[in-house]
Amino acid sequence: MRVSNNILSHNLLSNLEQSNQKMVLLQNQLATGNKITKPSDDPIGTETIIRFNSSITTMEQWKTNADEAIAYLQSSESVLSGMTSMLQRIRELTVQGANGSLSNDDRSQIAKEVDQLNMQFQVMANSQVNSKYIFSGSKIDTPPLSGSATVPFTLTQWEGNDKVIQMEVGPNVAVGVAIEGSKLFGITHNGDGTESSSFFSTLNKLSSALTNGDETQINEALAEVDDHLDNFLALRSELGARTNRMSTIGDQLVNNVMNLKQNLSAVRDADLAETIMDFNAVNNTYKAALSVGAQIIQPSLVDFIR
Repeated sequence: MRVSNNILSHNLLSNLEQSNQKMVLLQNQLATGNKITKPSDDPIGTETIIRFNSSITTMEQWKTNADEAIAYLQSSESVLSGMTSMLQRIRELTVQGANGSLSNDDRSQIAKEVDQLNMQFQVMANSQVNSKYIFSGSKIDTPPLSGSATVPFTLTQWEGNDKVIQMEVGPNVAVGVAIEGSKLFGITHNGDGTESSSFFSTLNKLSSALTNGDETQINEALAEVDDHLDNFLALRSELGARTNRMSTIGDQLVNNVMNLKQNLSAVRDADLAETIMDFNAVNNTYKAALSVGAQIIQPSLVDFIR
């Protein structure tokens, strides 16, 4: 087959175009740091990158939820800790009031402190964390107790429910981040549309017994206070267990995200040192092809006439 100047020129231009395209690809990889700069470079790799990015986004959201849940749990535990200390103080006062050597005036003074703690419990029953009522169950926008603190306190309506808000921290994994106020304060339904609280009933009973000097009632109230204290401690322990679980989940999510990002980097990121070497090699080949092509195609009709 006769090789003409047109064939030589066509082959030269084709080879130069291929080298130029390769240089453009390598240049884009160096500029972006990515091995895949557009889907057509590697369709399978592109699909893998999309899947990794989606998983990372989801897990990072779960980690955000876990961090928020931990803060909520810790704040709730702090409130419950203060309430437990107050109840322990009430127990001390009850034991003191059961002392038969005390006068009625002494017991009346103790009753006044019990009344103050009673009102403070009513205030703390409406405690909020990030503008959410922590003892209202899932009705986080509604204070469980309405009205101002009073002594004696008679509950007619508990505005909360027996559910707790939950945070999603994994596939089909949701963890409760609060305790049920209805359990904490012993809320019961009376059957006539009203509700009552065994906890506040105990405080009312104790105050009345101290004021009246009724030692039998004081001792009965002491037993009830002990039951409520055990309940407080059990719920506080449950809250601590949830906090520990949420911390463990948060740590696992951090590790999972880190592993996914490493896998993503292996698929997406270009090896800069290798890419630079490839670019230099292609660039040198491109320059050599230009030089050789100039020598091959240089002869023309004028050159033959000379």
